[in-house]
Amino acid sequence: MTLERPRRWAGIKAVLPWLVLCPALVLATMPAWRPLIFGITLTLDDLLTLRCLPW
Repeated sequence: MTLERPRRWAGIKAVLPWLVLCPALVLATMPAWRPLIFGITLTLDDLLTLRCLPW
């Protein structure tokens, strides 16, 4: 029973960076994939001004 806790903690420590990285990558690349998903036709000016949302 004492070995269960260190193994479980090691698993959590291995997955934690991915749990942080995945949402960060989605948010960082949202301006690029959003037009592809919603089917918006972008003009050249729209593509040149593509940038992150103001937070």
